[in-house]
Amino acid sequence: MRTGIFAAVTIALVTQAPAAFASQLSWEAIRQGDTGREVYTLQYLLREAGLTVSIDGIFGTDTDARVRDFQRAKGLTVDGVVGGNTWEALIKTVRQGDNNNAVRAVQDQLRSGYGYASVTVDGIFGSGTDTAVRDFQTKRELGADGIVGLNTWHALVNGSGTVGTGTGGTTATLASQILSNGRITLGTSSDTTGGNPKQNMVDTSNGLPVKRGCATNANCGLTTTLKRSMLEGMLKVANTGTIYITSIAGGKHSANSDHYAGLAFDIGIWNGTSLSSPNSAHTAARNACIAAGSDPSQTFDAYHDPTGGHKNHVHCAWN
Repeated sequence: MRTGIFAAVTIALVTQAPAAFASQLSWEAIRQGDTGREVYTLQYLLREAGLTVSIDGIFGTDTDARVRDFQRAKGLTVDGVVGGNTWEALIKTVRQGDNNNAVRAVQDQLRSGYGYASVTVDGIFGSGTDTAVRDFQTKRELGADGIVGLNTWHALVNGSGTVGTGTGGTTATLASQILSNGRITLGTSSDTTGGNPKQNMVDTSNGLPVKRGCATNANCGLTTTLKRSMLEGMLKVANTGTIYITSIAGGKHSANSDHYAGLAFDIGIWNGTSLSSPNSAHTAARNACIAAGSDPSQTFDAYHDPTGGHKNHVHCAWN
């Protein structure tokens, strides 16, 4: 029986990404006892590798055994934990015209993880799946070629989650929710030092550190990570109004700014009203941030501006 499993895996390995060439991407590790969208993806990919496993989203003893069989056949550490090396050995590049279980894994992520309701989980990579993949890639600046390769697989697996209020989930999940949230617009200005808000969020959704700005040209070229509390706060603020974000980790701020710790963002437009000069929208945006958990002592607007640098935006910071 074991010989048959090995043979199936060996045949499948011809089209799988070899573990020896594993990238330095950071992957969410899953193991026995876990449930959810990533487990569905794992199970579809195990089937694509020639192994028999139920598609139920539950990482039970059967899935654990099949993972160990796969790891053993690939020469990986046999521990049942699906981390970076195992994910990258499992994934298979797919594109329009393909018809297999790897396509089902992509379709399931798009439909149930990212809200592409028009995608059918049938294993057929047709025009509808191609359109959804390209849209997903465009929103994450992955290069919209419709081909699901390493980077697109990584973004699908590490950022899955339905757009919502932002409670729980990884920072990659929350960043993906923000990128898909129609009430949040992320600035793309190229004149800020470090990464602009859109790039900060794209990098976070892909499990990467973000480029931070410089304090009066000091400490340039450093990176930081966007923190869960701030990301959840941004989603909660968006539940009460539409927001245009002008700065997250990029730009020039004070040397010890919460921006550089990934804990703050600036709002430039609130519910369609520009904050370029003092007005009632300043107060409304500040109150929304505080209601969403922003530290009141570090939430500044034109009327609460101890440093004198917040006349044209609202600064919201979390702990």
